[in-house]
Amino acid sequence: MTVDAFIAERRARWAELENAVKHARRGRLRALPASELERFGLLLRHASSDLAIARREFPDAAITEYLNTLCARAHPLLYRGAPLRLSTVTHFYATGLPRAFRAAWPYIVASLGLLALGFLAGWIAIDVRPDLRASLVPPSLFDEMARGHIQANVPDAPFAASFIIQNNIRVALICFAGGVLIGIPTAFVLLSNGWMLGTVAAAVHLGGYDLQFWSLIVPHGVIELSVIVIAGGTGLMLGDAALRPRQLRRGDALAAAARRAVTLAVGAATLLIIAGTLEAFASPSGLPDAVKLTIGAVAGALLYSWLLLAGRVDWMSWRSSASRRAGTATASSRRSASPSALAPNAADPSR
Repeated sequence: MTVDAFIAERRARWAELENAVKHARRGRLRALPASELERFGLLLRHASSDLAIARREFPDAAITEYLNTLCARAHPLLYRGAPLRLSTVTHFYATGLPRAFRAAWPYIVASLGLLALGFLAGWIAIDVRPDLRASLVPPSLFDEMARGHIQANVPDAPFAASFIIQNNIRVALICFAGGVLIGIPTAFVLLSNGWMLGTVAAAVHLGGYDLQFWSLIVPHGVIELSVIVIAGGTGLMLGDAALRPRQLRRGDALAAAARRAVTLAVGAATLLIIAGTLEAFASPSGLPDAVKLTIGAVAGALLYSWLLLAGRVDWMSWRSSASRRAGTATASSRRSASPSALAPNAADPSR
């Protein structure tokens, strides 16, 4: 069966379920007559079955994401969800988020490319026209570096952390939400942030303050720039769905892409808290430059070890299956150790 035939055969049923979900969200599903509730459940079971087929036959097709989103919207309306548990949160960070990162690698690489392009353009602009340094970079920056005043007042660090985290979240949200407008705002934010970093880095290089500058940037910048790249990737993912909905309606394609993007967005928000804390406490501190650079290197190594390696084995499923195997083995050993198994002749009255 082709994907087009699969869609044509079942489209009407999915549309009926989608309309039922919309009506149920406006009111109370439990108030519906029993016949309509039964119909809702039947449609949901059919959609779940279709999703299983789509995952097997068309794993990379947009229709699979659409059905996944439709079932995810319908299921909580009919069944009460389980309470949030620590194991659920642990599973999200240990498995779900790293897998989502790796699945979105084409968009994340494209996002990194836009940021790097902006950085390169900014560096070249200063390198070719050094006279632009005064107009693109505040001259006070060089005075502060020369006097050593670039170190911030550490007692103000908690307030600074709060402000920095809010600002970083704002940038990430623009990258994420910009995807709805076919990714144009997302691309602009990535290019402009790369441009700003490139101009400042080039100007600092011309002034001979590379070590001082990068020791200020690297401790938090490795995580912060990674988060901006991830947020940019989610925006480009949404933009791609808006431009190329494939077999789906544009709104359905956006909804399916948004479901994948939200996983990355939640993870990015968590990382921004870490980056903001480092930016307020570690980066402007009086620690030696080598120590601050080491902090950034260690943070980057831990971050990408987690994103690239974690979740390749679903430990919760492995533990569950291991427990079942252990239970089966225990039951078998108990049966083999039972008196009737050990002494069958004594239990046989015919002997």
